[in-house]
Amino acid sequence: MPDFGYVAVPPQYQMRYWRAGDTLPVWFWRYVVRDYAAYGLPPPPDGCAWVWVDDDVALIDLDDGYILDIVHNLW
Repeated sequence: MPDFGYVAVPPQYQMRYWRAGDTLPVWFWRYVVRDYAAYGLPPPPDGCAWVWVDDDVALIDLDDGYILDIVHNLW
């Protein structure tokens, strides 16, 4: 993951295909995309963040991890 290097995803989340409408586990929330504009992403709404999920980037609600949007194979 850019800015984070190699990250070993816990086994229970490996090979998982995430999509909008899923709830992203808290484990992923720490991998916030700080320079979202460099990846062509719009600013996240208040209370939301773009986070790395393997090669994808998910827009999540920071209250509960609900995935509002996801861009697959961004990196």
